[in-house]
Amino acid sequence: MSKFGGVIITDNEKLFPISVNPQLCVRCERCMYSCHPKAIFFGNSLRFVDYDKCQGCLKCVDVCEHGAIEVISIKEGTLMGFRIDQEKCGLCKLCIDEGFCFQNLFELKKDKNTKKECIEFRREDLSNCLKCLKCFKNCPNNAIIPEIN
Repeated sequence: MSKFGGVIITDNEKLFPISVNPQLCVRCERCMYSCHPKAIFFGNSLRFVDYDKCQGCLKCVDVCEHGAIEVISIKEGTLMGFRIDQEKCGLCKLCIDEGFCFQNLFELKKDKNTKKECIEFRREDLSNCLKCLKCFKNCPNNAIIPEIN
């Protein structure tokens, strides 16, 4: 267990994509009931998030009337797409597998200059993106980076 900004983080948690402020949380459990994969749970009167279950849908943020749940992994703004950090990308190709992205918005291409294979986000299909951040969370190399305006 560790502390981050006054929030207790258990060993099964990582900082994605939400944080629950215990000073603002009134334990109404609306977030817990809105979370279909049951990623939010309470123990010893404290909130916990199982990020292995969290799908990044952010429904918990929408239903919290007290502003206790905050997105902590990306800055505020409009999602403009995703860029792939080619230096971090190990070409595991997980992101182009069926089910990795709900809308299959990543594709394998050849770089025009180097002729090497690379992963790209299909920007032309951004309107189909659910903005769930599942790709950002599940990339094993942290190579998928949200672009925020």
